[in-house]
Order: sequence, then structure tokens, then C-alpha cells
Amino acid sequence: MGGTSLRIGRRRGVGGAMSAALQRALGAPRPGPAPTQAPTLVLGPARSGRSALLFRAARGGPRALFLAPRALQRLPGARRGESDARGLQRIQFLYPPSLRELLQLLASLHQSLPGPPALILLDGLEQYLAGCPGPQAAARLSALLVDTASYFTGRLGADPQGSDPCCQLIASMQVSGETEAEDHLGILQRYFPAQCWLCPDSAAALGQEDCGGDRLFRAHLSQPDAPDQEWRLGFSLDGEMRVSPVPLGCAEDPGTASDRDRAAGAEK
Repeated sequence: MGGTSLRIGRRRGVGGAMSAALQRALGAPRPGPAPTQAPTLVLGPARSGRSALLFRAARGGPRALFLAPRALQRLPGARRGESDARGLQRIQFLYPPSLRELLQLLASLHQSLPGPPALILLDGLEQYLAGCPGPQAAARLSALLVDTASYFTGRLGADPQGSDPCCQLIASMQVSGETEAEDHLGILQRYFPAQCWLCPDSAAALGQEDCGGDRLFRAHLSQPDAPDQEWRLGFSLDGEMRVSPVPLGCAEDPGTASDRDRAAGAEK
């Protein structure tokens, strides 16, 4: 796939809306339907804030499980030197380094965790997919992730407010148009019906807005049976992530020259 432009159509035939945890992390830009707990895939080029967005979702909610192929060197999306000991207490970090070890971990989580998580986050999905020998292996991994979340949903107690308990699932994947892992994207979209695309902000890239040295991205959420939504993410020089909604009517046109195409052509 080297050098080719990545153009992936957004599936709309699968039921469910985006993860409530991701909605909480971004904030609601405008009134709309309440989010359900469908598995959500966060996609974008290198240094687009995928890890920061997942970590923000974990910090703002109940018990979470954060999976990644290697240990985090710093808190993504936080100001350098910033620490949140209370928020970190609700997050368990596990770092299976390979696809084989990830599959083994997922198969044994029901025995190894002290309690059921309400949120499972998988960062760096593309690194695990690089070890998949074919589409069947990618489908197996996706199905095991969904089944694991479903199992913990059954283990969660009743919500005091009366809502149905649910273990949410969010995974992130780097896309650039140059990796074999992206060949599996069509398979992933069957298991992750909601997708959040992180793409360079075109207005900032064209010099139409003063970004003050920040790196600016658009977060475009596409979910079946619900209107698309969009936010702007800004990353300051000290690493802090800021989120602001894009007003209704100002979202970029998801046409031929789409955000997804710009993400594919972004610098790795």
C-alpha cells in the first residue's frame, strides 16, 4: 500500500452509537441523541492525539483497563510534569508486547482482574495487526475484544441510576496509507461501528487561523443512525491537550477531499 491514498467509506448499516466514554472525554458539541455503548475505533496519523484521547476517556470515568504494546513514558495529553494520582488509581495498565500475548491476556482477563472494568481501552491496535497473518486473524482479535467487553458487561452490577451496566470498548489505530495493518480496516469497522477520525485542521494548515504554536486537529465522529459530530483538538508546546466543539454548520465537508484522505497523507 506504500504511498497510496487511503479512502475508506464510513459504514452506516450497523446499529449503535459512539462510546459514552469518548463522548464524555470530548464533551457534547450540540444537542443530540444520547450515546450508546457501541465499540468505537479512533483513527488518525502519527502525533494526532489518539493516545491522549483514550487516556482522557479513562481519567474521566469509572474503573478502566488500558492496554498497549509498550509502557507509556508520560501521561498523554497532560502538561509536562503533571500528575493525577487519584485519576490513575481507577486505571489498570497492562502491556502485552505482541499479538500472541495480547490474545492470551484477553482470554485470561476473567481470571486475572480484581474486578470487572467499565471501560477497555486498546492503544496502538496497528502494531498488533502487523502480526496478523491474514484477515481471519484480524477478525479473531476484533471478536475477542468485543466478547471480552461483553463478558465484563455481564459482570458489572446494576447502575444506581437505573441504567443498564455496560463495559465500553475503545481502540486506537494509526492510519497513514502505508501500512499493511490498514488492509484490515474494513474488517475492524464491522466490529467497531462507531469511528472517530483525527485529522489535521485544514484552516490552521492553510494559515487561515492563528494557532499560537499549537498543533490543531479535527475529531470527526461518525456513528450509525445519528448525526456526525466534530471537535477541534489543540496540543500546546508543553503537551497539554485542549478540546473545543466545532459549531454547527462549520464542520468540514466529508466529501471526496475528506478528512480521512488528509489523515492518510499526513506526515508520519
